[in-house]
Order: sequence, then structure tokens, then C-alpha cells
Amino acid sequence: MPRSVDAVDRHAPVSSRSQRLWLLSIVAAAACCFGVLRLTGPAETSAQRYLSQVDVRGYERVHDYLDPGSAPADERAAVAIFVGPPDHDILARVSGPGLVLSAAPSNPGPTDVAAVGRGQWHGCFVHVDRWTTSDPPLSYYPLNAEQVTAFRSGRLSVLDIAVGCGSG
Repeated sequence: MPRSVDAVDRHAPVSSRSQRLWLLSIVAAAACCFGVLRLTGPAETSAQRYLSQVDVRGYERVHDYLDPGSAPADERAAVAIFVGPPDHDILARVSGPGLVLSAAPSNPGPTDVAAVGRGQWHGCFVHVDRWTTSDPPLSYYPLNAEQVTAFRSGRLSVLDIAVGCGSG
């Protein structure tokens, strides 16, 4: 008749059982840490956390990214691209818990974006800009072909909203 595992462990030296228990504990702790990291995803910056709370009523969020640059990630602005119907009162559509925006001063000279709104939120800056050019820099902003066609024909508005919390 085969012996049970408990019977085998009773005959093993105490140091061998404690080493196995220690190793099993380490493996279990590592598995738990890995599981928690998998569920929570990569660490976010303050700017990314605040930006995730921004909504533009009637618009679809199509892309999020950290502003490219040489500053450390926690100092760069987080940016979200939204697409939706053209509207002259965009600020009425933008919301976030406690977010207050004011109309931005008009842009002097030709630019690819028009400043729509500016604000401070949780000690961070918030910029709301509307694309104005008929040929946006699509390398950073992955719009699909249908969205690009609608944007160029004036049937779609593209906004970028940036939140920056660092000194950079």
C-alpha cells in the first residue's frame, strides 16, 4: 500500500521540510506580486490618472499617450485625443471631477491647433486644443481613414486635451 505524503514528510529531516516550506512561501509571494501587477497594469503618472477622469460629452476618446520629450515620464504631459461632431462650445462638453476651464486666449498666427480652453486642476495644467489644419501630424495621432476623411471635410472635430503635473 502506498504511503501518504504526510508519512513521507514525517520521516524527512526538519531542515528539509522547513526549506521546502520557505521555498513554497517565496514562490507564492512572487506569484501574488505578479498577479497584482498584472491586474493593476503599469504605473501611471499623476497626469495620466487625472487625464483618465476627463470626458468630452458626445466625443470618443481614440488615443492616449505621454507627450514625447526628454523630461522624465512623471514630468511630461499626458494627452488624450477625442473625435466628435464640430461644435463651437467645446468647453461645455469637457468635464472631470472638479475640473474648471476658461476660454483660452486666441492663437496669434497660423498653427495646427487652436487653443480652446485652459485651466488648473489638482495643481496641474490642463490645455484643450482643437485641430485646425487639414493635414494633421498623423504619426502621433492614429485616426482611421474614415475619421481622417471626415475631419478633412469638416464633419468631424478633433480635440487634444493635455494634463501636465511636473515642472517640465
